[in-house]
Amino acid sequence: MLKPLSRPLSLTVGSAVLLAGLFAVPAAATADVGSQETSVAAAAASDLRINEIETDSSPDWVEVINTSAQPLDASGVVLTGRANAVTITLPSGTTIQPGAVYVAESSTFKLKKGDKVSLLASDGTTLLDSYEWGDFHLDTYGRVPNGTGDFVQQAAPSKGELNPVATDPGEGGDDTGWESIRLNEVTSANDDPTHDAYELVNTGDADVDVSSFLQSDSTSLPAAIEAPNGTVVPAHGYLVLLSNQGLSSGGDSVKVYRADGSTIVDTVGWGNADAQPGSWSRCADATGAWAHTAASSFGASNATACAGDIIPPSTPGGGEVSCQTEAPSGSGPAIAGGIAWPGSQNPVVSDNECQFVTPVSGQDVSGLDIDPSAPDVMWAVKNKSHVYRLIKSGALWVPDTTNGWSTGKDLVFPNGGGQPDSEGITVGPDGLLYVTTERDNAASGVPLESVLRFDPTESGAVLHPTQQWVLTADLADVIDPVKADSNLGFEGITWVPDSYLTANGFVDQSTTKAYDPQDYAGHGTGLFFGALEKNGHLYAYALKNDGTFQRVASIDTGLPMIQETQWDADSQRIWAVADNSSAGSTTLLKIDANGAFVVDRIYNRPTGLPDYNNEGFAIAPSSTCVDGVKEVIRADDGNNGGHSLWSGTISCDLALGPQGPNPPAESTPTVTATPSTVRAGGTTTIVASGLEPDAEYTIVLRSEPVTLGRVVADADGALTLRDARIPADTTAGAHTITLAATSDPSVVVASTPITVTAATTAPSGTTPANGVAKPSSLASTGVQPLPVIAAGALFLMLGAGLVIGRRRARSTEV
Repeated sequence: MLKPLSRPLSLTVGSAVLLAGLFAVPAAATADVGSQETSVAAAAASDLRINEIETDSSPDWVEVINTSAQPLDASGVVLTGRANAVTITLPSGTTIQPGAVYVAESSTFKLKKGDKVSLLASDGTTLLDSYEWGDFHLDTYGRVPNGTGDFVQQAAPSKGELNPVATDPGEGGDDTGWESIRLNEVTSANDDPTHDAYELVNTGDADVDVSSFLQSDSTSLPAAIEAPNGTVVPAHGYLVLLSNQGLSSGGDSVKVYRADGSTIVDTVGWGNADAQPGSWSRCADATGAWAHTAASSFGASNATACAGDIIPPSTPGGGEVSCQTEAPSGSGPAIAGGIAWPGSQNPVVSDNECQFVTPVSGQDVSGLDIDPSAPDVMWAVKNKSHVYRLIKSGALWVPDTTNGWSTGKDLVFPNGGGQPDSEGITVGPDGLLYVTTERDNAASGVPLESVLRFDPTESGAVLHPTQQWVLTADLADVIDPVKADSNLGFEGITWVPDSYLTANGFVDQSTTKAYDPQDYAGHGTGLFFGALEKNGHLYAYALKNDGTFQRVASIDTGLPMIQETQWDADSQRIWAVADNSSAGSTTLLKIDANGAFVVDRIYNRPTGLPDYNNEGFAIAPSSTCVDGVKEVIRADDGNNGGHSLWSGTISCDLALGPQGPNPPAESTPTVTATPSTVRAGGTTTIVASGLEPDAEYTIVLRSEPVTLGRVVADADGALTLRDARIPADTTAGAHTITLAATSDPSVVVASTPITVTAATTAPSGTTPANGVAKPSSLASTGVQPLPVIAAGALFLMLGAGLVIGRRRARSTEV
């Protein structure tokens, strides 16, 4: 039987540095090597794959398999081990038969914990396959099924033989359609009949028999399911099962397997008290992010529970998910003067559990950027040389499965090697990816402040930079060439268009004059702003196509340390973002009257967002606004509960003021009523100015509120409501007329006093029963004048008829 892998592994295809060649030892039992007849048709080695690895043996060895239907010439094929820079070159004349394996080993081919094995074609550069693992030895790990499946820990080595396909544990019915099954709800409560229960949902069109499924929690081995409600999940339906292990209220997980005990159907983990009271539920069913719902909904859709009370998630304690959980570190106080976050206060997770795991760095994400040409695409980088293309799937951001992006792609330096510490990412106006580095992780003690440019359409599993701008020397006044500073460099990057900078009089610090794009030939149509963690500054650079650059400005963001930056084209501002070093504070920057960037707003972290190492930050464009809000995503450089992405909302209108050297003067809204003393049942004319142009305002008489009318301000921010009638039953005395935007009637923008005297006679009109008085004549703006014009035209026509009739009468008398 195969033992399920206790740690998450990731298959990646990357490049490796070739060093001294060693030698290969064939496994005679299954490999046909060296003495093949010359008539054997040698095929390209592209169908060779790594099939089994042993790193805790003497010697270490790697098994290669031919997955094609014909013999493959493997002469000169190279295997490399990254950590010790070792290689094995398969000898000339090596031919591997269809489905056969070949074992390469050597006493000097030493593999380590946290290593990577790469399989290269005989040209020494074309990558055929690779496999990385974490801080543990492989003893031994093999693909199941052979050549194509995931690597799993084997009960015993199968060196030189095909890996056994497990058939135990478990017997049961046909699980055809198992791919449609997902975990949908879990509770750790001990209340009958759903004590320690979990729910499966079937997204397919056919019933699925799960009688052969196995289940475990965070520490147990897979065992048969406990199914008091039967074993069939109806098409588009639900099945409630009971855990075969007690589920901890302090944090645990449920993992569901097929009968082989290694193929995971689905898994979910939760933190302390997240699965009781109520349930740990998917919102929406089958595909949504997990949330702690106050209500349970076993056996039915989670829609009602998800629409009810949501309990903020805890910070998990560790061990309850299949990837590591990291507590935040280096926390500091929020920036003084911050105001409430202008959006949702309780972000929810928006990635699948452990979806960013690679053996090199585990579950974490450093930088984010939504593609400006496709708002349902977001780019994400890990600070260990890896990039993902994410697409929106319901409430989640998941890896794109097309064009080789399903597990992301490795990043390298221009020489094809190295390990870029990729912290920040932005999409340039050319559609290319611009990634910041603060070091080469292969030389982690040496600062390397640079920007790498990648073409995301490049095929294969590795992206090679088309240009690099090395900025280290330009930052020598800030970054010291010591190890500590190699982790305090560029964290984020964003691109800002020249059109914005010139329109607002941005001053070039290198010339002390207004920024002129023509001074920087070959730089494109904008500047790149890099976020330097050490001093919290943004550095604006003109990056030229030939690899040269020039610094244009250094900008104080108001943050002592900065982890991310984003250009916001809709608000025409630049965001500066801190992680928990400043309690998740963000600042919004504008250009002031002197042409310099200054802090316009300081926002606090959403109250329901845990104070994690949230380094990544991305805002959806206003084209995606629904009900006045749009999505904002934060990325945790670490993970809590197996998740690294958090989604919330932000208002589409931040009510920002003007910017630049010559902003229009801000005016204070005013309103007057003429006359200001009116008999009950009488009229007054209301005039207001200093308002938002083209916005509708509601005019109300108070103390007891009575709406007098609604008027749209003109292009100059002024409005008039003529002959607004004061209700006849208004109590005599002092009152107030107030003005508020119809979209937000709770905020009064201007008011004026008015005195109402007692009515002497009943007015000819009466106040409508609903208490809303109709103005006796039209407002000067915002009211359609067509009825009045039509009536006037009719009177003119009648008058003209009378005149013509009189003239005709006179003509007959002459």
